[in-house]
Amino acid sequence: MSAVWLSIAAGLTLAQFDAGPQVPMPAETDNHAAEVQRSLDPDAGLLPVPAPAVEQGADAGLASPTADRDALAVTTPSSGDELDGKISAALRLSETLVSWFPIDDQGSYVGPRPFETRLRVAPEVHFRGFGALAEFDAASGAVAGNVPQTAIADRVPVPGFNPIELRQLYLEYRWKTGLFRFGQQTSHWGLGLIANSGAGDAQPGDFGQAHFGTLVYRAMLGGRPFHSLGGNWRAVEIFGAADLVWKDNTADFGQGDRAFQGVLAARFKVDDQRYAGLYAVYRRQRAFGVTDGGQATDVLVLDFAAQWRWVRDDERSLALGFEAAGVVGTTTQTRSDVAPVAQVRQFGAAAKATWRVRSLSVLLDWGYASGDQNPYDDRLEGFRFDRDYKAGLVLFDQVLGYQSARAGFRAADPQVTGRPPDGVNLVPTAGAVYNAWYLFPRLRVGFTEWLDLYGGPLVAFSTARLTDPYSTAVKGGTPTNYLGASPGGYLGTELDLGLQARWRPHRLLAITGTLEGGLLLPGDALVQVGGTPMGPVGLLRLRLLIAL
Repeated sequence: MSAVWLSIAAGLTLAQFDAGPQVPMPAETDNHAAEVQRSLDPDAGLLPVPAPAVEQGADAGLASPTADRDALAVTTPSSGDELDGKISAALRLSETLVSWFPIDDQGSYVGPRPFETRLRVAPEVHFRGFGALAEFDAASGAVAGNVPQTAIADRVPVPGFNPIELRQLYLEYRWKTGLFRFGQQTSHWGLGLIANSGAGDAQPGDFGQAHFGTLVYRAMLGGRPFHSLGGNWRAVEIFGAADLVWKDNTADFGQGDRAFQGVLAARFKVDDQRYAGLYAVYRRQRAFGVTDGGQATDVLVLDFAAQWRWVRDDERSLALGFEAAGVVGTTTQTRSDVAPVAQVRQFGAAAKATWRVRSLSVLLDWGYASGDQNPYDDRLEGFRFDRDYKAGLVLFDQVLGYQSARAGFRAADPQVTGRPPDGVNLVPTAGAVYNAWYLFPRLRVGFTEWLDLYGGPLVAFSTARLTDPYSTAVKGGTPTNYLGASPGGYLGTELDLGLQARWRPHRLLAITGTLEGGLLLPGDALVQVGGTPMGPVGLLRLRLLIAL
């Protein structure tokens, strides 16, 4: 029994530490049609001072009416004594068809076909420097076609139907050089690698759609303390926040998780397309009602994020983005008889590059998530991206998402373990990138201002052996993949293609249609028992977004 516990606990590899909510940032986009207007301040030398952003085009404005408000994008309070308010809404409909594929070594197959709806509404009101803002989703999730949760865990790539969910409800006060905000908020940092608001679906050239988001109860104070010095000093921003996590990759308050964290961040920001910043997060997480020291986590997260854009004009542009995060600390989330307290040592990084010449763009993505090379020691080294950070359509978001959900279900079986081990609910990835590195080159062609075609191959390898904690435990500790075989290091090659069309029949109405398709050719990391390779897996998705 102790061997089973050890193998299951070691297989968890602390996937839960995605750093949690961070300082709010605008949703990232490399869409040249969504450039942000800036004005020059004569007192700031060559440094542009942030001004109100113009309306974001394509999916950015449709996927989230509020998107991710940059905390200090507009620091000047509204003038006059009149109330200023607005309400925005966006309806998203999508249908996804995935071919059948195996999820274990017992002949279990799934073929997800979720039809999803989501109505996102965001009212707000302002008076002088004061503001009250809200955002909620109605009728969100899979109405039909989701995989039945009779044989898989509940952390899956597409959530079930939810009649209503509150995402944001907060008060704020802005003055010339700062802001204070209090209440429930979404949270985003950098590229969204470890803290992602889930505010927007992928722009043309990228793939996938957001389902979750990092939600926190937060008190935040931020500002430009060196604004009075003039020049480039006016671009230095410092933020501090105290959070009670409502829901993110690691914690769910409704399921008994109690995660508190302190955030301190600083960045040099010229505008939304040119910035570099560093933040530190200390996180303390406990499970409500657990008194024997289990499910306790204390970690420190350091994250560096930067983005820069050059030669911005109608003919060409070059944009680079990078984010790297390290996690250190201790946890009893995956404790065992051998290692009651595990040392957390994890690293993840991602980079995005876009070179545009007229209507042709070349895009290149790279990502790395450290793996746990020795699942039997007291070090947890497996890193997991935020589940709303997408890389491709099929491999991470579908195949590994549902195979790990099946593994989590089996690992929690009381006939095997006697009682579910600590942290077993975090075995499923919910479609996140983990234990892997990948390259994803793509081309995007803008035939007109309203039509884009894009696609390319994603090639992925594991950074440690792809291990199913259940199968590994049953086989006495021999590393075994989700299909019951000894895995290799090549996850596979995925071919993705997308087409997006945009129509604005009225200045207050925008309609976007997106068609995406992907084909995964699995590698030897997904081999089946007897050495039989897993067959190809295909996906087709149609998405319609209507925004007011």
